Amino acid sequence: MADSPASVGPQQKRALRVLGYLFLRMGQYARARRLFAALAAIDPGDLHARCSLALACIHLEDGEAALHTLVGLAPGDPLPGGDATLHLLLARAYLLTGNTQAAQQAVAAFWNDRKSGSSDT
Repeated sequence: MADSPASVGPQQKRALRVLGYLFLRMGQYARARRLFAALAAIDPGDLHARCSLALACIHLEDGEAALHTLVGLAPGDPLPGGDATLHLLLARAYLLTGNTQAAQQAVAAFWNDRKSGSSDT
């Protein structure tokens, strides 16, 4: 019963996110990938886990997996809310797959969001 995904509470998820962050900071990208993949499997709507999974994939130079993770965030719209982080992750993933045109479009979308976004940053 304690091993079922339903038994993972908010505090445990937070602790696992922190551990994953530490793995990323220490360059332990394969470990971070496994941990964030598990978190994303438990809660597919967890944007933080999905972005962190994509980042780990990018560090492991697996652009296809990063793209799959990012595009899967929302059907038909891989960048919900126009989040700049997502644009830049997507650009890096496209570069890894050799799709420079799509990477340039993602960077352009990032700059467009910055221009149309709030002026407090």
